[in-house]
Amino acid sequence: MDRLLLLISFVFLVNVHAVAEDKDVLTRFFRILPESQSHTFYGSARDRYFKPDSIKVFVWNIKKGLEANWEPEFKKFAENRDLILLQEAYRTQLFNNTTASFDGIRWDMGIGFLYRMYNNQATGTMIGSNVDPTEVIVKHSVDDEPVTGTPKSITFAKYPIEGQQDELLVISVHGINLTSHATFVRHMNQAQAVIDQHTGPILFAGDFNTRTQMRTKYLMNMIQKNGFKTVTFKNGHLRMRFKFTKNYLDHAFVRGLSVSNAEVIGQAYGSDHKPLFLEMSVDQ
Repeated sequence: MDRLLLLISFVFLVNVHAVAEDKDVLTRFFRILPESQSHTFYGSARDRYFKPDSIKVFVWNIKKGLEANWEPEFKKFAENRDLILLQEAYRTQLFNNTTASFDGIRWDMGIGFLYRMYNNQATGTMIGSNVDPTEVIVKHSVDDEPVTGTPKSITFAKYPIEGQQDELLVISVHGINLTSHATFVRHMNQAQAVIDQHTGPILFAGDFNTRTQMRTKYLMNMIQKNGFKTVTFKNGHLRMRFKFTKNYLDHAFVRGLSVSNAEVIGQAYGSDHKPLFLEMSVDQ
């Protein structure tokens, strides 16, 4: 399956380049920032610490907010959440206005790339939180997507917890997609490097693009070796699947945290992915 997708991507890329006279045609459409310039934020958090007994989380690949139902559904489903993890965040005017309408939330974005043809609007992963982070890290995938030549981003943020010395590490991930298994491993290893340096609780969630059994197996082995628990969702079968292999793409994993409630919202049509809810507490 990986070879087939790579072949499809290669043929499409050749056709794209055939339209242009130079080899840098894609740079006319996309702009890649250095990692050091790929973090941006806006909004003000209302709280200083997370309450350890209840942290409500919302996770959604929003398909760039381009579906007609996205805005009202986002406002409904993300309301009263302490943490909001997004993939394919896309800084259009609609997106900016919608997220800015949430009082007491700070939005930290890990920019994957900019669309030059749309006034350099940024897309990538994002974390919204009612607590200010103490640190935010953005990592670009080592490898690029073969068609667009753009990286995927992972956003890492650390937050203080009331009454505890350890901080909460939150990871919003969008896994590299139309590439080989080896590129997926390299992308997950970037997350592993940050996880290795953190001793407190961790939430690791998003669209991992585990479209093959090999990717899924690698991720689950990584999770197990690092002491994570897999979050089991009510209606978990409603999560996004890769249509050729039927493997689930969206996951959530926790370490040093307990999940009391987790569900997939099936009555959501603002993206091709269904939103994920979970409520968690910090282990004592």
